[in-house]
Amino acid sequence: NNKLRRTYKVNKVQTGYTVASFQKRNIDTTITMTTIFGTPKASASFLVAQATAAVFVAIVFNAAIGFKDGSSALAFYGVYHREPWNQLIHFFGVPLIIWTIFIMIAHLPLPFLGKFDIKIPFCKQHALSWATLVTVGYMIFFLMIDLFGGVLYFPVLYFMYVSAVNLMIRDQQAAYKKQDDASNWMGTGLLLKYAVVLHVLAWYVQIHPGHALIEGAKPAVMKSFGGALTSAPLFAFYEGLWFLGINKDLQERTNELVAEYTAELCAVGASMRVCDSLV
Repeated sequence: NNKLRRTYKVNKVQTGYTVASFQKRNIDTTITMTTIFGTPKASASFLVAQATAAVFVAIVFNAAIGFKDGSSALAFYGVYHREPWNQLIHFFGVPLIIWTIFIMIAHLPLPFLGKFDIKIPFCKQHALSWATLVTVGYMIFFLMIDLFGGVLYFPVLYFMYVSAVNLMIRDQQAAYKKQDDASNWMGTGLLLKYAVVLHVLAWYVQIHPGHALIEGAKPAVMKSFGGALTSAPLFAFYEGLWFLGINKDLQERTNELVAEYTAELCAVGASMRVCDSLV
């Protein structure tokens, strides 16, 4: 029955990197993507996106090496997030930033390794991507600097990854249906557009209302882009845990380091509203 069983096969899609087969049956829908890095037909946008993802990962991973433990990582971020309302904004804003990053880089299979597909619980089969690498990197880093927080944060990080990948696959499927025999690494483009809009909005809410108006201090990202993106997810998560009274010992150690780091910054003339109270 042609209405119940249709098969779409897309070979050497527009990016030149992906060989995909999309099968749709009345019961199940599957998508398999295989990546071969180095195909001469690769689009310029795909190459730029790959390079951007590589730089992003390098910056974040390099910053992660600089934190010796959970307290130092949390204190670095905590210096610039002392006000409760600013902390609340970041509690929602930081996960949104990380999630939208996952959505964007889930579209980008890892060079040479993207030809390998993986299947994990609650997630459709998919190629190894930059999102896979970043998720694994975050999890290892969090477990190394704070085992307790890392274990508790795992379900949150896993959900962000799985939902990002599933949305990407759904968007790719929609693109295959519309274009029939050709596709694009961006899929329909709608998911990426929504992700970019939400990403920019999350940054704006944190930087302007959160830091300029409420905190009276530049965001941590201005001090260290990699350091901020490395420590921010765990700090935002711990804000919720500390509010519930969980792991208060770590909060006390972090607050002590925050006070120490703040005094050092104010001593060298940092432009922070909190410095006025230390004069």
